[in-house]
Amino acid sequence: MNDFRDQKRYDAHQEAMRNSRRAKQRASARATQRKRRMVLIAVLLIPVAIAAFAFTWSRDSDAPKKAIKQAVTLPKQSAAEQAVGGHVAMPDHVRGVHVTSYAVATSGMFEPIMALADPKVGMNAIEIDIKDERGEVAFSTPIPLAKESGAHMNIYDPVKVLRRAHDAGLYVIGRIVTFQDGYAPGAAPANGVHTRRGTLWKNNLGITWLDPTNEAAWEYPIQLAAYAAELGFDEIMFDYVRYPTDGNAADMVFHDPGRSRDDTITSFLKRASNTLKPLGVRVSAAMFGLAATNDLGIGQKPGKLRNTLDAVYPMVYPSHFTDGQFGIAKPGDTPGPTVAAALSDWRRRTNGGTVQIRPWLQDFTLGGIPYGLPQVQQQIDAADSVGAGGWLLWNATCSYTAGVFAGTNGQP
Repeated sequence: MNDFRDQKRYDAHQEAMRNSRRAKQRASARATQRKRRMVLIAVLLIPVAIAAFAFTWSRDSDAPKKAIKQAVTLPKQSAAEQAVGGHVAMPDHVRGVHVTSYAVATSGMFEPIMALADPKVGMNAIEIDIKDERGEVAFSTPIPLAKESGAHMNIYDPVKVLRRAHDAGLYVIGRIVTFQDGYAPGAAPANGVHTRRGTLWKNNLGITWLDPTNEAAWEYPIQLAAYAAELGFDEIMFDYVRYPTDGNAADMVFHDPGRSRDDTITSFLKRASNTLKPLGVRVSAAMFGLAATNDLGIGQKPGKLRNTLDAVYPMVYPSHFTDGQFGIAKPGDTPGPTVAAALSDWRRRTNGGTVQIRPWLQDFTLGGIPYGLPQVQQQIDAADSVGAGGWLLWNATCSYTAGVFAGTNGQP
């Protein structure tokens, strides 16, 4: 029995050992198979992983590109902008003339000006009044103060005029007389310059002024500019962007008399630029020709705006300078050297900035010698010699010298 039992235990033990070995072998085989399958799956998944990584990387790489694209995308065009063909790019060298709103509406005056258009070597820009020295607004707007004050004159259709100018390849600058205004202060007296008696102050021409120190008065010219930008004007030029220079200055009462004049005008133009540039329009200002030479006390400081405005238009009319200015005996009789001297000061004051200097040049006679083609050409040559970014010609009657755009050195 003992032997038998021992034999059976032995046989059972042997069978258990065999089963154990078989189980280990099967387990080993299954482990090997699993490893092989994992390797095979890994090999098969490599292309998929590469593709997924490439897709993710490309998405990550495109993100900043999309952000950059969005950052430089121009504002959506309004229906009016589309109607006038959108904005025209600013020329590298601006060559144009001043046109009053009434001249635009008078075929006998406007057609000869449009005949000067030659964007390649001749006239490539035109300045058209939006709000003039009297405060008249040339066309209807949705701006309440323009309506309430009676400033709307409906002189020309801006969409038709812009389409005509853009079709001719002209860069259109809309001029807004900023603070001199014979209409708005009457409808909003709190925004006007006052006298010591509390009435609205008027200059020697009997025209009221918006108060530069009252920021509530800033909104009206900026609203007009924004509307003009949406219509399709390519650039807004603020003129009379200063304190009054004629009239009884001792009788002027300002909203904030202690405010720095320089900071006031600079702050207005900075706010205007910040408001208008996102609309896709350029922003500029016309200033006195001597503002870069002397402190005139009217708030115009070119150096403070050299990185704010796209362009500044100094009025360097030779006949407006007094005898002896810049060491020149008769500036009005010496147009070339006078313009060169004045613009040299402007270059010095704006050195290192991004603003372009484009002078207003004289195409009219005021005392002294008569002005014709030689005198205008001397001014143009002087402006070009000091590296101006172009020029505009001024004539209050909008009658410009024949041949003035011929021989402009083929400026691009």
